[in-house]
Amino acid sequence: MNQGLKFSGMLALAMLLLFSMVQAASIEVKPGESIQAAIDEAGVGDSVLVLSGAYQESLNITKPLSLIGIGRPQIDGGSADAAILLYADGVSISGFDIRSTRRTGIYSLSDKNVLENNTISGCLDGIFLDGSSFNYITSNDINNNTAGIFLFSSNGNVISNNSIRDNHINEESDCGIALVCSSGNTIRHNHLTNNGDSSLTLRSSANNTILANNVSSNDWYGISLTESSNHNRIEKNNASENKDAGIYLDSSQKNIIMANSAWNNSRGILLSYDSNDNLLQGNLIASNGKGVNLASHSSNNTIENNTAIKNGYGIYLSFSCGWNAVFANHLIDNDYNAYDLGKNNRWDNGTTGNSYSGLGETYYIPGGTAVDRHPIAEAES
Repeated sequence: MNQGLKFSGMLALAMLLLFSMVQAASIEVKPGESIQAAIDEAGVGDSVLVLSGAYQESLNITKPLSLIGIGRPQIDGGSADAAILLYADGVSISGFDIRSTRRTGIYSLSDKNVLENNTISGCLDGIFLDGSSFNYITSNDINNNTAGIFLFSSNGNVISNNSIRDNHINEESDCGIALVCSSGNTIRHNHLTNNGDSSLTLRSSANNTILANNVSSNDWYGISLTESSNHNRIEKNNASENKDAGIYLDSSQKNIIMANSAWNNSRGILLSYDSNDNLLQGNLIASNGKGVNLASHSSNNTIENNTAIKNGYGIYLSFSCGWNAVFANHLIDNDYNAYDLGKNNRWDNGTTGNSYSGLGETYYIPGGTAVDRHPIAEAES
């Protein structure tokens, strides 16, 4: 290439980058001034810097920009509308204390936004994604709302490293994180506690990943999948101290429930109402009333290589559950290691059965006629 042409090209690129940097501006907002006026004045890609203080207004954002709180300013949307309404793609909001009165904290109708390091409280929904996809929600403290984060028909979002607690105000549809008719989302590394009925609930939502969350102290369930929430992956979560089940499936199929811990719940993992063809593998289930509990026609599930220890029942299959495969599990020091009231459940895979504490060579499963033909004596600790 001609050196002159090469230099000209590099100069043009440098000028373009410099022009882009010059074009992006920062607008500062002080207490007593209007954040909305600054947003209206800002251009595409600009930053609006809001200084510490209290701002009584609702914001509409219709262009991609960064809204940055300095010193944790408070935005109170009152009862008129959402505190912040996102119409534009590519908005970033960080560093705010956001409140409203029975309205939504951040309501998004757009895509590819970043919501980071905010505190959101006192709202109907802390964050509501409505047909809003590919957003990144991280490191927020979402507390004392009716619902923490609500997704409706919203796909491909990442919700990560948030503290979501005490979201049960008025107890109408209270929950920590709720997905309805939403797919391809990743919910990971969040701490969820005391969120009313359930900390993390999926309804008619498929192909989501629920990974390494702590869920505890809810009125019903830690994690619940209902209304044909199929093909989801529930992995490495810790579900404890929930009044009903740590992990609950209702009418949901072909999910993978793997390497979770469930302890001190009424039921560790509960499958109910035709929850079929699910895989439960490698879970640690301890000190629950019932460890793994299948009920209400839940069939054709595989329960493999789980450890159930010091539960009332290690694995309990109700009378309506059949054709489940239960093998290679470690059932240790439960009041009843296994109990099967159903029919045609298999307690070995033809070569490998389950390990039981305190048992002999053949194990007749209490409750019915099932037999583990290849039991393994659990090694003494």
